[in-house]
Amino acid sequence: MILYIIVRWIARTALDWYYRDIEVVGAERIPSGGPLILAVNHPNNVIDALVVLRIVPRRVRITAKATLWANPILRVAFRWYGVIPLRRIKDEPISTAANANPARNLDAFRAVLDTLEANHAILIFPEGISHSQSQLAPLRSGLARLALQARDERNIRGLAILPIGLVFERKWAPRTRILAHVGRPINVDEWQTSQLRKTPDAAREEPTPNRALGENGADKRSDAVSELTAEVDERLRATTVNFPTAEDAERVLGVARILAGVFDEPRPLEAPDRPLIDELDAIRRVTATRAALPANASFRAETFLARLEALREELGRRKIPVNDANIDIGTWPAARFALREMAIIAAAGPFAWWGRINHWLPLKGARAIAKRTSKTPEDPAMHTLVVGLILVLLAYAAQTALVWAWTGAFWAMLYLISLPAASTWHHRFQDRMGRALQRTRTYFQFRSDRTLQPRLKEELKWIREEALELEALAEGAVRG
Repeated sequence: MILYIIVRWIARTALDWYYRDIEVVGAERIPSGGPLILAVNHPNNVIDALVVLRIVPRRVRITAKATLWANPILRVAFRWYGVIPLRRIKDEPISTAANANPARNLDAFRAVLDTLEANHAILIFPEGISHSQSQLAPLRSGLARLALQARDERNIRGLAILPIGLVFERKWAPRTRILAHVGRPINVDEWQTSQLRKTPDAAREEPTPNRALGENGADKRSDAVSELTAEVDERLRATTVNFPTAEDAERVLGVARILAGVFDEPRPLEAPDRPLIDELDAIRRVTATRAALPANASFRAETFLARLEALREELGRRKIPVNDANIDIGTWPAARFALREMAIIAAAGPFAWWGRINHWLPLKGARAIAKRTSKTPEDPAMHTLVVGLILVLLAYAAQTALVWAWTGAFWAMLYLISLPAASTWHHRFQDRMGRALQRTRTYFQFRSDRTLQPRLKEELKWIREEALELEALAEGAVRG
């Protein structure tokens, strides 16, 4: 248990240093006990597992593709933590892939079932791959097969499958945000009972114990496996965003950010970000409205979307957050803003700089190594965190040893204790100063071009009113 607490603390600290915020929606759906399979999409490699460890308040055992054990650092960490390796057919040597042993994962499957039998939670990525596609990959059948085997062969009751969708604002970029959307759980007992009700009596068959656990084994439950996989797919898709291409995803998310922002009031710099879930809800509202609009309103809808896209491009080009379009550009508000920010710099800056000075070299080194070694969009965050963890720990050891040699044990321990908090403080301070500089830049743009802010405010007003009218039209069309 102590080991797990340490791992969770490391995961939490590493994620807090790299990402700005992790927003959790539906946390109340996470059961506090009982056998649990966490079905999570897989857009960002090892980072996905760290996010799950961060947000799930109970012990979670992890599965991972066996090829990750080729990395010596990950191999040590995985063995230390007890990660279960899964061997995929695609990772087998070409000469043997066609005739891959169906029982090659027998020990791994047994370990998963043992975990569930002990009423613990297990993390499975049902897509089977980490990828950078803009939509959920087809789910493999392994999760459903294991869930049904747990019930039928191990007599495990009360098993739940909990879908969790991870949405990254920009997964490769530091100080961006993550949304963890917990979906509706599937109670395997209740699901199987409902399936039996749909099955004619003559077609029902009692499960046979001790079947082979191989992926390609002749399993008479193939229909049930397919149907349960489809159910998991449906619920997981409801927690994620899915687009035909990455370009579509980036454009639509940007438009949704604008649309969500037009209904928001100007936020103080110290206020939390507008929730990512609001932007996803905006996407769903636009999609539902567009689908329900009568044919005679299609041109109006296209005009609305075109103007929304044009506004997104202009705000992006000028680097003006939609929330800053309504700031007060009077002299006195600007003076109060400047005085407040200078006071914050004076009060919070020293400890933030303490964090920066003590972490600059290892974090800079980690990012440089990650930049050189990354080959896919999901590599930078993983490489930065893995290499950064090692370099930071080495730096802590070396720096603390030097302080010990110069000042003694007491000051060395005090120095060491201050380091993690100082780094976290530095990142938060840096975020705050970034927002302050962004708002300052917007202020001077509005002051230098007196027509810019009124024009943007007028366009935002039109978009807000038109969005409400189109939504009302769609609702009227649905009601008939």
